[in-house]
Amino acid sequence: MIVVLEKNVNDKQLENIIKHLEDFGFAIHKSAGEERMILGAIGVQPNFDTRKIKILDGVEEVYRITEPFKLASRSFKKR
Repeated sequence: MIVVLEKNVNDKQLENIIKHLEDFGFAIHKSAGEERMILGAIGVQPNFDTRKIKILDGVEEVYRITEPFKLASRSFKKR
């Protein structure tokens, strides 16, 4: 999962976001650019609701990388 942070996120907000992600069982990879910071949340949590992270202060957007129920999806099946 990719968590895009707001431009003006402060250290306290960043620590809070990381703590929440770790509490949900994710390992965190932090990547800081010139204007934005993103967090990579590493771990398999197929039923995780991304809204739990979107509501935190300092979070701009959350993107799920893997699809839930991947093995049952049409995109996985060969035709």
